[in-house]
Amino acid sequence: MTIIAIDFGTSNTVVSIIDPTQSSTLLDYRNSRYYYSIHGKTKRSLYATLVFIKEANQLMLGEKVRGQRLGLAQPERLFKAFKRDLAADFQAPPKQLDNQSYTAKLVSELFIKQIWQQIKQQNIEPSKVIFSVPIGAFERYLDWFRDLGNSLETEVQLIDESTAAALGYAIQKPGSLVLTLDFGGGTLDLSLVRTVFNASETETLKAEVIAKSDAYVGGEDIDTWIVEDYLRSINTSRESVGKIGWQNLLEIAEKLKIRLSKEEKAKESWFDDENFMSYDLELDRDKLEEILEQQQLLEQLRNALDEIVAIALGKGINKGDIEQVLLVGGSSLIPAVQQLVISYFGKKKVRLDKPFEAVCHGALALSQITEIDDYLRHSYAIRLWEPQTKSYTYVNIFDAGIKYPCTTDKPLTLQVATEGQTEIRLDIGEVAQVSQAEVSFDTEGRMTSGELRSSNQYSSLEGDRNSICLAHLDPPGEVGIDRIAVDFAVDNNRVLLATVKDLLTGRVLVERGVIANLK
Repeated sequence: MTIIAIDFGTSNTVVSIIDPTQSSTLLDYRNSRYYYSIHGKTKRSLYATLVFIKEANQLMLGEKVRGQRLGLAQPERLFKAFKRDLAADFQAPPKQLDNQSYTAKLVSELFIKQIWQQIKQQNIEPSKVIFSVPIGAFERYLDWFRDLGNSLETEVQLIDESTAAALGYAIQKPGSLVLTLDFGGGTLDLSLVRTVFNASETETLKAEVIAKSDAYVGGEDIDTWIVEDYLRSINTSRESVGKIGWQNLLEIAEKLKIRLSKEEKAKESWFDDENFMSYDLELDRDKLEEILEQQQLLEQLRNALDEIVAIALGKGINKGDIEQVLLVGGSSLIPAVQQLVISYFGKKKVRLDKPFEAVCHGALALSQITEIDDYLRHSYAIRLWEPQTKSYTYVNIFDAGIKYPCTTDKPLTLQVATEGQTEIRLDIGEVAQVSQAEVSFDTEGRMTSGELRSSNQYSSLEGDRNSICLAHLDPPGEVGIDRIAVDFAVDNNRVLLATVKDLLTGRVLVERGVIANLK
């Protein structure tokens, strides 16, 4: 069985393979920023998650885009951080190029399929692909991967990114508690995982996810903050430097950030094409840490760590019981991030030896795991509009923190809203708690820290269409009479299912249907 694991990242994408029959290079190394040599049966390659559209659906990807600096010459044809746009609840307007619309969804699909084509060109026929996904990803994002798997004609399995990384280490020592902090270009994810031998089969492993936490912040934000801080220091703005200047500065900010992982101070020069002037952009570790504190990033990291420890404590696990803390992702290389984690857990527990490949490599560990005991990160709820108050109310179906697979304790009974109604539709979605930093500026343009606020974010399972048809009624419904009873469940793949019974006719209208796809 040939298994491919793909860690589709905001800044970098990693591909790993387990295939005892192949020994050739997995991917074209010319597209890769780094190329890892073969170790045993596992081969890995790291791609820059960049796409440049040359003409209609003709694209270049990976390090070729960066190396040829194509985004500076034609920034409108450059796509970066499109994974982040794909995962976001709000979808940005598409770019219009060569009479075609390019959405984050289309660009992501083109990127993955191009990689898949190169895999097939190596005479590799994957029987299964494992995609790693952010902990806070909504079902709509997960469904995109399932649909992509269908188009690739292969079996698809999904796993949380930080959980995958933890598994890669935890299977080496069953019974150990491993915390992974995956801090990449778009998200900050944490998972506390333990592996144990199955009670009935001592040779097989079961993984238990103890605690999870996440924040929608990453290296792309840091690059932007560095540039914004610099532009304020020279009394100019993003609009003044133009698209090419802004893209150039973002690349410089990323270079400075990377260099500061090894150096105390770094400097890069850039040329302002709009005003024909040359500037120096200088940054040291203290200034970067000041920016991170002002933007509340380090506070979000502290809160995420506190949440992990609190959840674990509620399950009888103390902070001192955590044996290893693994730092994963490019943003985990930032000294201020490492220092915070070390001060929280102690230097002996913190490891940073596989920052880029740990997630993808760990995902392949699923082949050695017979069961994953996990829980819901988000709540599932029904959203109702109240005309009198002109606001929404929510009826929870499943609360966050419940282990899955699971079912509701009792059915939900529903009536029709209007006489003669022939179907019952509901707005069903996920509710996630998100934290956002409020940053203000004084009269001199200096940045000041604001309060970190938490709020609930709702994402409908049907996207813009909002409502899901649970049942068609024959005969039509009557107002004031209970008509259907609905039992909800979540399966092993975190998919919400519904069984619908018609109380009037006694017929089962839907048996464990995927409610997001009901027509």
